[in-house]
Amino acid sequence: MSLADLAPREFWERAAAGRALFVSASRVRVLAHYDPDGTAAAAILARACLRRGLEFHATLSTVLDADLTRRLAEESNELLVVADMGSAQLDALEALGLPAVVLDHHQVLRDSEKVLHLNPVLWGADGAHGVCGATVAFLFALALDEANWDLVGAALAGAVGDRQHVGGFTGLNAGLVAEAVARKLLRRERGLLLREAALPASLAASVQPYFVGISGRPDAAAAFVGRLGLDAKKRPRDLSPEERRRLSSSLATQLVAQGANPEAVETLVDDRYWIESERIYADELTAYVNACCRLGEEALGMALCLGDREAFAAAEDLRGRYEGAVLASLRKLEDGDLHQMKHVQFFYHESTTLAGSVAGIAMPFFLDQSKPVLGLATTGGTTKVSSRGTKYLVARGLDLAAGLREAAAGVGGVGGGHNVASGATIPKGREREFLMRVDTLVGEQLKPREA
Repeated sequence: MSLADLAPREFWERAAAGRALFVSASRVRVLAHYDPDGTAAAAILARACLRRGLEFHATLSTVLDADLTRRLAEESNELLVVADMGSAQLDALEALGLPAVVLDHHQVLRDSEKVLHLNPVLWGADGAHGVCGATVAFLFALALDEANWDLVGAALAGAVGDRQHVGGFTGLNAGLVAEAVARKLLRRERGLLLREAALPASLAASVQPYFVGISGRPDAAAAFVGRLGLDAKKRPRDLSPEERRRLSSSLATQLVAQGANPEAVETLVDDRYWIESERIYADELTAYVNACCRLGEEALGMALCLGDREAFAAAEDLRGRYEGAVLASLRKLEDGDLHQMKHVQFFYHESTTLAGSVAGIAMPFFLDQSKPVLGLATTGGTTKVSSRGTKYLVARGLDLAAGLREAAAGVGGVGGGHNVASGATIPKGREREFLMRVDTLVGEQLKPREA
């Protein structure tokens, strides 16, 4: 398959202009979002720079705000590359007055003639499900040099981090994965998405899928395994075909009983992708990177995506701490630590970096599927908001990006993202007003349309 088949023609035309900027630069400033998708994108760009003999300085950030823009303006940069963000901050980037490339997949408000804007959404791609920041960065890396095909593992980890694999890869992601499998850079396997540990430990540690009453509860997990008559010392890979069917059937029944949506149930048994160059499954790499990013160790997460094998030893402890904290938070939601409004549901969390993770797991696996969820966390003088919906709600008209953007603007904040997942930053003390605005806007979006 040729590159022309992997993305719209207009993308490659702009990517060629971006390649010309790289050829003329000796040092590249990379700025990316701090989550697994942005971290993977930054790692792809870093490797592409190293292979061209370019110096680079990479920063991972939660937001591209006025303070960060001011710091960028004070630096002496030849070329700025922004990944997994930027489409909503074109005004600020244009004001910098330096050559800049934006590699994003979030909703676009406009295009730019001053910044090289490479967002496939401009040409009809689905940025919520069909392409992520890391896959855009990977496509750009291919435009720089097709020898960069071996970086596809990091791109896949980014897509998994944005949950774009749920229900199967689509859009630009699907084309990249199919070609990488054909090139034997990835190996597709189908199986239970459980950690390879003794069954009770595997179920107790399971975050995605999340099993109500079992995940985060070692005793309950052991009892569940005992009721199935399975050997508690066996790992998922040790099970016979009949035992595996018995376990998967029982777990699927559990997910349905707890109110998980159909796509969440399907994640129990799904395709896994083995990254040949990194010798790890994409979902496992994502899990480690995600833990690093959420606990403030973004540099370590980037090192993992750069192929640093020694970094995994340090990341193992972080993953345990992160998943333990997430499981504890999910148990609180199970126990009723959740507030209901007419059209949305919300919770407060002490961590700005964990609120989004908790919302993203709870929504598909056990919360009320008729309402999107918002997680709010306050730090300093601001409150960070992370929201999650479902494909079903989006099909009914939900657009969290538009809703949070308008509601946040109404209280002096900013917001945006995707229709199914979005975020906002608002002034501390304006939370109730913001929530009421979101509730009203979501109610309007979900109102039945006349035929």
